[in-house]
Amino acid sequence: MKLKKMILKNYRSIGDDEQVIDFENLTMLIGNNSVGKTAALSGLNKLFSDVPNERVLKRSDFHLPKGIQPEDFKKQELVIEAIFEFDELLDDQVESSPAIPIFFESFIVEGPDSLPKLRVRLEASWEDGNTVDGTIESNIYFITCPETSEVTDDNKKNASRHDLNKIRLIYVPAVRDPGKQLKNVSGSMIHQVMNSINWKDETRENVKEHIDKINEDFSVESGVNILKNAIQKEWYEYQSDTRYTKADLKFNATTIDAAVKNTEVLFSPTETGREYSIDEMGDGMKSLFYISIVDSILAVEAKINEEMVNGEDLSFTKEPPVLTIVAVEEPENHISPHILGKLVNKLRDISKKGNAQTIITSHSPAIVKRINPEEIRHFRMNYGTLSTSIKKLTLPDNETNSDQYKYVKEAVKAYPEIYFAKLVIFGEGDSEEILLPKFFEADGSGLDSSGVSIVPLGGRHVNHFWRLVSDLGIPHITLLDLDCEREGGGWGRIKYVIKQLLQIGINREELLKLKNGKLLDDDGLNEMHSWVVKNVDSMNNIITRLENHNVYFSSPLDIDFMMLESYGQDYISTISDREGPRIKLSGTNKKVVDLNDSEKELDEFQERIIHDIGKTLKNNDATGITYSETQKELMIWYNYFFLNRGKPSTHIAVLSQISDAKLIEQSPEVLKRMIFAAKKIISEHGDNNE
Repeated sequence: MKLKKMILKNYRSIGDDEQVIDFENLTMLIGNNSVGKTAALSGLNKLFSDVPNERVLKRSDFHLPKGIQPEDFKKQELVIEAIFEFDELLDDQVESSPAIPIFFESFIVEGPDSLPKLRVRLEASWEDGNTVDGTIESNIYFITCPETSEVTDDNKKNASRHDLNKIRLIYVPAVRDPGKQLKNVSGSMIHQVMNSINWKDETRENVKEHIDKINEDFSVESGVNILKNAIQKEWYEYQSDTRYTKADLKFNATTIDAAVKNTEVLFSPTETGREYSIDEMGDGMKSLFYISIVDSILAVEAKINEEMVNGEDLSFTKEPPVLTIVAVEEPENHISPHILGKLVNKLRDISKKGNAQTIITSHSPAIVKRINPEEIRHFRMNYGTLSTSIKKLTLPDNETNSDQYKYVKEAVKAYPEIYFAKLVIFGEGDSEEILLPKFFEADGSGLDSSGVSIVPLGGRHVNHFWRLVSDLGIPHITLLDLDCEREGGGWGRIKYVIKQLLQIGINREELLKLKNGKLLDDDGLNEMHSWVVKNVDSMNNIITRLENHNVYFSSPLDIDFMMLESYGQDYISTISDREGPRIKLSGTNKKVVDLNDSEKELDEFQERIIHDIGKTLKNNDATGITYSETQKELMIWYNYFFLNRGKPSTHIAVLSQISDAKLIEQSPEVLKRMIFAAKKIISEHGDNNE
């Protein structure tokens, strides 16, 4: 039995637009602050908490629509529904499943090949009244019709708390006191299990004898007697109830049940030999041990079920829940980074148990990157309606696009900050990751404070990433290399981008309307890569059109070449006198940086340029026909700095020497336009991710 789906309507931040959360064995809920993650977990709490007060609805639980003042709000209805499937039936585990007989009468079977489902639905109404909270009425039902059918009174069957208690929710809030759950106090997991141990009569008698012996030895001590006599004497002056006439000082356990209440976990390191209590643990270690205790209790309960199925002598009198849902908010709280991996592994271990599932919420990229994208549910606030929107991640189909699926899956795991960004900038590689943050900072936009994430994709499968962030409501900008005169570059790169935009539903006319008013057809688009490369004006016209869809090109080659064009002397100034490209002229090995104009006219220098054009454009037959003479000469330096040395270290050395004012003043035009667009997006959408 597993939780497969949750439906929420008009509950807290979730509005009248019904939201659905699909669950896996382990599911992560992510999103920025105050977007509804806690609301989702508290919704489960309203259904399955074993603490009555936590199931009570308040006025604040009912969604307040945008534009309505609280004093004008008169009535509201909410729905919280949990849908379970009995997947143990797939493995013919009917006999070993205690859940089936409990819920059998409430099963729904939607078709011959579908698994039985259990629908647990909380319906509540609130109406303004004379009291502070107004009038709240609520009921929990088993719904006996399929999801595709309308729910009527005839489909509602009152759900008893006895049955609902067979589904347990262990809710660990973000602000928590794990120490309480780690001791044998009333209501804790350890207390519940210890209290249900099926003690043998012989054991009970032996414990009582030993406790009596301890109390005898206890009373021999003179200090104990002095204290006991003083207590008795003073109490006699105060008391007037015959039930409490004599106060005695004893070891506080006269039976095995009383002794069990004093049980707690102690730790004994071999180095010191002394025992350590839970109180001596740090908060992080307590949290980790708490999760370990949950794991242990579930293992014990699985053993109880096994004994019941096999007809063995029962070790416990308690009948355990058939399903435990462990919901942990922000597990990273109090945990040092190097332990996070262990914690996630523990939570995943719990989710693999037949009688358990795990739900996690987190803001930590270190945890999110350890979760499969298929297990993530993204929460965001729609500020147009002031309500929560919940979505799965949109990934390529694994069966038809397995390579793309693997690439996108690994990319989103590597850059989990995408989910929390106000703006995502997709770039080509390492250079964009280093350079773009510096431009944002120099411009005063403040990359971190603006919530911009830069994700290098190398231009691969951009349509899947565009669809992913679009479906999640995250604005994005893409900066790609034009790679003019490289294989697949220029018109080939533009053709690729247009095709990807068409795949995600961008209007064809906006992309392919020609100057003569005609629309480029599929045959024409398929031949675009073969268009004349010298037609630079036409190319720039389409590039400008693509910028309207937030797709920019580092032109004419890539961002490294643009940086050389804008800050060439700054790059050259970072090398020592012994470094830099050299050329043999008239039998002398001369540094390129020292050549005069007449020497640059010599054949040897021109041959060197032709050589470096071939290296830069990755084609020895390339002539650089679309590049100016100055740009061709720069290719010597491009080859030296970026093809023969590391790009990151080269850029970092230059950025450390350039002032912010100079960086912005001499910035490549395309970066100026892109940063302006980014600032506009952030200002328009900034509140959406707060």
